[in-house]
Amino acid sequence: MKRKTIKIFVFFLFLIFFDRSLSYFIFKYNYKFFKNNPIEKPLSKYLRDHDFNTLIIGTSRTYQAIHPELIKSPQITPFKWSHAGNGPKYNYYFYKLYKKIEGTPKMVVLGMDYFIYSIASSSLSLSEVKEHTSTSIMRHFFSPTLLLLKNKSETDILLNDILNSIKISELSLYNKIKDAQTYTGVEKSALPNLKIITEDYPSYKRRIFWRLPGKEGDYFIKMLDEIQKDKAVIVLVVIPDYIGTVKTNISQKRFKRHLNRLTKKYNNLIILNYNFNRKFNLKDESLFIDGGYGIGNSHMSKKGAEIFNKMLKSDLKKIVN
Repeated sequence: MKRKTIKIFVFFLFLIFFDRSLSYFIFKYNYKFFKNNPIEKPLSKYLRDHDFNTLIIGTSRTYQAIHPELIKSPQITPFKWSHAGNGPKYNYYFYKLYKKIEGTPKMVVLGMDYFIYSIASSSLSLSEVKEHTSTSIMRHFFSPTLLLLKNKSETDILLNDILNSIKISELSLYNKIKDAQTYTGVEKSALPNLKIITEDYPSYKRRIFWRLPGKEGDYFIKMLDEIQKDKAVIVLVVIPDYIGTVKTNISQKRFKRHLNRLTKKYNNLIILNYNFNRKFNLKDESLFIDGGYGIGNSHMSKKGAEIFNKMLKSDLKKIVN
């Protein structure tokens, strides 16, 4: 019995040692797997042959909603760089890199998401625009739970980023930059696996608005400070969500108060809010590809983006005139 107890003890001791060692290696040295600033060369190559006065940045919602081809005019020559994983920290470093290459834009258009302070930029995204450093997840070192299990979701994202980084080349990044400028949205029928939850059922999960600083809100403020210092116009665009998502995000008044406070702090900041029914038809499912009750994130369809960009183009022209 005593011998069996010792074996069990040794097994658990080995398991804990293996768990802590592997976790430490993954999160201490993950930066070794990423290239530093791989987007700088292809971005420089693309910008060298073009002249832009407007920068569009944001998350995947901005990617699906705001399209340079649909808002460009003699007064507005837009460059867009917005993708999933581009949180406030990423956008801050991208703005600095863009400015270093292209110079200060006349106007910065930023898709302002309800969840902006609850997201964090992915490791893979950040490695595109800055020198990568280790991810600090060892704060639970003395946790009674195995760290590989405790940090499973974060580990999965990190390992997926590492695998994806192997596929990235200067050519693929250049093509990604180029394609972002001509992309005008996706047909709803092309994504049959994405659904909109239209049923207003009582038990759906509501989502509050995270206050500053949240996960990366400090970088959002640093970016606004930088843009104001550069004397560029900041346009925060509140992109329409499907009505079920609007009702899921229950702190709408708090979100709007926060936006109003930003306009008082920054004299070069303008809010364009399209996320209410009097402005945009939030109940029309055909204008969105996903979202709904219990879903805090909603993306526009090609049809919705075409309607939205006509409105946005008109409003942006008034700002630059």
